[in-house]
Amino acid sequence: ALVTAVVAAMVLAGCSTYEGATRSNEYTSAANPAAVYCVQQGGELDTVTENGERVTYCLLSENERVEQWEYYRKNHKEDAES
Repeated sequence: ALVTAVVAAMVLAGCSTYEGATRSNEYTSAANPAAVYCVQQGGELDTVTENGERVTYCLLSENERVEQWEYYRKNHKEDAES
């Protein structure tokens, strides 16, 4: 019953439509790879609404902010030997 309640709460939280900016440096195993990579590299996630769409940036320093997927594609290299 507790597991069901936790899952239900997670589903409802995922459906929220909060329009403000949020920042997080935590992630779960179900997070997208770009977000995980950003945090693993010491970055911080910054999700904002731009032109009615949610965009997540990887904040690498006070002066460097890159869209998370752009940062991931540019810097993450798959281990070719695995």
